[in-house]
Amino acid sequence: MSANTRRIREQAVVYLADRDRALLDDLARETGLSRTELFRRGLWALAEQFRTPKRESAMEMLIAMSKDVSGPSDLSEHADDYLYGGGYEAIESRADKVAESANESKRPARKRGSGRGARSR
Repeated sequence: MSANTRRIREQAVVYLADRDRALLDDLARETGLSRTELFRRGLWALAEQFRTPKRESAMEMLIAMSKDVSGPSDLSEHADDYLYGGGYEAIESRADKVAESANESKRPARKRGSGRGARSR
């Protein structure tokens, strides 16, 4: 603090029961802080507790924010496709390829012993 800055302090009188005074003296001894400093810190702790709105967890905030966001219903399943290219076109293309390969696997198998390269007995 600079020499030009004056601190204005106001004295406050606090009446304590024996039990409260013993607690204050114990805290001052244990922490090395003055009784006045303990009162100040207690005052600020109470102010923060009552004046600060209760904070939500990050997950609660994310859920609350996501209610207003619209997007594809399968975003969680295909996030990479939407982020790194393709979007619905890539998914439709992939689905078509899967369908084609499924149809190919349903073709009847060749009979053994016929065709090119068959072994003779």
